[in-house]
Amino acid sequence: MASLKFLSAFLALACVLSSIARAETAWTPEQVRIVVPYPPGTEPDVLARDIGNQLGKRTGKVFVVENKPGANAIIGAANVAKSAGDGSVLLMVDRLALVTNPFLYASLPYDWRKELKPVADVGHIDLYVAVRASLGVNDYRGLIAKARSSAGAVNVGTGGNGHVTHLGMAMLANSEGVDFTYVPFKGVAPAVTALLGGEVDVLMAGGLVMSQHLPSGKIKVLAMGADKRSGFMPDVPTLAEAGGKPGAIPSTVFSMFAPGTMSDALAERINGEIRAAMDDAALRANYAKRGVEIRVPAPARPRADMERDSVDYEKLIKKLGITSQ
Repeated sequence: MASLKFLSAFLALACVLSSIARAETAWTPEQVRIVVPYPPGTEPDVLARDIGNQLGKRTGKVFVVENKPGANAIIGAANVAKSAGDGSVLLMVDRLALVTNPFLYASLPYDWRKELKPVADVGHIDLYVAVRASLGVNDYRGLIAKARSSAGAVNVGTGGNGHVTHLGMAMLANSEGVDFTYVPFKGVAPAVTALLGGEVDVLMAGGLVMSQHLPSGKIKVLAMGADKRSGFMPDVPTLAEAGGKPGAIPSTVFSMFAPGTMSDALAERINGEIRAAMDDAALRANYAKRGVEIRVPAPARPRADMERDSVDYEKLIKKLGITSQ
């Protein structure tokens, strides 16, 4: 009889614990705000809206994208870091900005390790190197030769000091032992305009940006930073094929984060919803046409990758003396 009572008590406790676990992992808010720390129309903004639409169809929730651009994603990231971790607020950001900002700014209004929790990597974008057509450079080695013959004379447009477009070209320059002069703009869009207008000589950006302006004849795309050519722009050689060092051009990874107070269980639950939402053939095909590869690994993967990147980029930023100003 005693053993029967013990079994009944054990089963009752198991039911209670199971109920608690289910309650904890329930994604309860009916409206979810996705903060994008970039202007409307940018790749992460479009990606966030598409994910919101897909998640809305799956969950019945209302997803609202809120743009909070500025300060290399700091404004938007801080807003989410200080929000409730109940699943009502998410952040769509280039995770490299989170990793590198502590090395670029004297102080930040948040600690990404403690106050932001990775939920899912979503879009991986390879970066391409392009020059203005009037520069007189026809290939990647020609660009490096020009930079080597006139140290600092080649101007590189960037989306801002410490932006991936800046760090990427700095990595490239470091791998080749050359120097560029970096011209920061408030975002990639004005940097593209400057390249088209001949105000700068070189730009590193995503394939969608490059492909839109290739038909104008005003730019030449010299190389891309992947280990194999992309079906997006198959005529553009990889960096290795162009005569550069593999791995010297980073990729951009747009990831979804939540406030750090969110439970691991809820982060896993939202990761599963995002994974299912993005497993849509039409959506994947649409993004493939734009040079975006959809990948949604478990939350632990982005954290591990960010810790690795933190070590690598701290060394690079200190070596090159890159600051936010």
